[in-house]
Amino acid sequence: MARRTLTRPPQEYTSRFMNYLVDQIESITGLSYQKGERVEFNGVDGSEIVLVSPNGTKYKIEVNNVGVISTTTVT
Repeated sequence: MARRTLTRPPQEYTSRFMNYLVDQIESITGLSYQKGERVEFNGVDGSEIVLVSPNGTKYKIEVNNVGVISTTTVT
């Protein structure tokens, strides 16, 4: 997922802009995970866990029905 940025504020703050800003922040934080939060992926909905190695190679983490964890290189 690409990093999202917020729109620059207008010269004068308006209630419309503030409502937009709150909506965007709620949307962004709803797509992220907080420290200490438990995250579960079932794979059925297309969710994936991808880790990036120090050299930039991306690896998808997978687990089978007996708990064996494997990785697959992705682009």
